[in-house]
Amino acid sequence: MKILFNLAFKSLLNRRLTVFLTVISLTLSITLFLSIDKLRLGTKSSFFGNVKSGDLILGSRSGEVQLLLYSLFQIGSPTNNISWDSYKEISRNSEIEWMIPISLGDSHKQFRVMGTTTEYFKKFSYRKNKKLEFKTGTPFYETFDVVIGNDVAKILKYKLEDDIIIAHGIASQSLHDEFPFKIKGILKKTGTPTDRLVLVSLEALEAIHKDWQSGSRIPLQKSKTKENIINLNLEPKEITAAIIKIKSPIKVFKIQREINNYETEPLQAIIPGIALTKLWQIVSITENIMLSISTMVIISSIIGLVAILYSTLSGRRKEMALLRIVGASPKTIFFLMMLESLMISVFSIFFSLLLVQIFSIIIFPILDYKYGIYLEHKLFNIKDFYFLTLVLISSLIVSIFPSIQAFKKSINDGV
Repeated sequence: MKILFNLAFKSLLNRRLTVFLTVISLTLSITLFLSIDKLRLGTKSSFFGNVKSGDLILGSRSGEVQLLLYSLFQIGSPTNNISWDSYKEISRNSEIEWMIPISLGDSHKQFRVMGTTTEYFKKFSYRKNKKLEFKTGTPFYETFDVVIGNDVAKILKYKLEDDIIIAHGIASQSLHDEFPFKIKGILKKTGTPTDRLVLVSLEALEAIHKDWQSGSRIPLQKSKTKENIINLNLEPKEITAAIIKIKSPIKVFKIQREINNYETEPLQAIIPGIALTKLWQIVSITENIMLSISTMVIISSIIGLVAILYSTLSGRRKEMALLRIVGASPKTIFFLMMLESLMISVFSIFFSLLLVQIFSIIIFPILDYKYGIYLEHKLFNIKDFYFLTLVLISSLIVSIFPSIQAFKKSINDGV
């Protein structure tokens, strides 16, 4: 067997250019497939990592996906708000561990402004229960303090103690310019929608909207100043949504049912993981297309491997005849061809794993920092093992045909 291996290896070396191009082709195809698969799984994991904070999302009655998008991803707009009284009544439920209110509607230079409490910085978690951390500064404590996400600070080149003006609504030219906010904190990069948020207190949003009604400023009303407005009652009248954490996971469906049957106003509670699964089913067609393309590339490379084996048969007839002369049987010729194909596949898999690891060291940190796509550094998992085994088996199966051809020719040309 050792002699057969040496013979196959020397035969490959003798055709090094052709073999090298074949290995490169198959290596790049396998690397493409493994990279796309890791990127797909990492994107999905990061996507689902945004819903780690709570067990339920509370909002006005609408579609599950719509509530999920505007509450956790700040995409789209709510159909209605929740009254503050209903929020407080639900929060008094003894089976609820904590609730974080969310109020949306305003913006700052195309970035969403979100009103919440300081509990958001303590309770919000993402990707394997990581907590929010401050790159610099602290949470908001005064009414007109503001905390900004990492992307906001980077894109707008903001630093601590800078003043910012909030606009009324999304992409609006109406500014709350009488109430400038001062930046007190900048969050570290998370790779979640929080990076693109401007975070203020609920009281601050109530304060800047004292002179507003139905989306416009009340005419002829005397503007309030910072000095006298903080003495007013700034308890919010309504919020957009709330994140709910249940003490016992087995009570989730019970609390969800109670909220959905709430009689005072039409409310809805969704389980974020379930809603996100429904959303992923909609967008997953993209990942399936990517996998299909990379699969076709691998199939093409394996077919190229067969074509090369076939194309070299005519040029190797003298080699095969010489092997027969020195005592090699037709079966030996057959297994020699099979072994050459196997060695090409093994080399390709080895180099592809090496390339994937190099890419992971270089590219993965960039994807995590810039796009929030977290990919774990693993040589390969059980799924990769099955795939690579399938590649080996496929290479062996398709090489049977040129091996049979070589088997037949060795009989005709042999002595």
